[in-house]
Amino acid sequence: MKRIGRKLTIVAVLLLMGVVTVLADEFDTIAASIRVGDAHGVAVYFDKNVDIKTEDKSITYSKNQAELVLREFFRRNVPRAFTIIHRGSSAKGAKYIIGNLETNQGNFRSFVYIKECKQNEVIEEMSFEKQ
Repeated sequence: MKRIGRKLTIVAVLLLMGVVTVLADEFDTIAASIRVGDAHGVAVYFDKNVDIKTEDKSITYSKNQAELVLREFFRRNVPRAFTIIHRGSSAKGAKYIIGNLETNQGNFRSFVYIKECKQNEVIEEMSFEKQ
């Protein structure tokens, strides 16, 4: 009986590690795109409509418009580095990244909110707040 319990524990740990790895890969891909100012790389994860908050406005855009807005933000604020400070999930299943974006125009506290939509993870909201 002890053997079965150990095997179940090992299987549960391996499954959990797989879920965490998939989550980390997605977050890391988004962070890598932000780090180099790749608006299209981030937009791949956009929902149909995305809330984007930058230093001067907060508006809901279509996926295509949001990519253009993000591209313009990166053009004005050329990324030098992006560091994930915290990543996690809410009780309702939303996932998020909190990071620090260093640019040629200063630092921005960055938030990326992700939700599950039809078995895909999509970005629902992004914000860049000047520090």
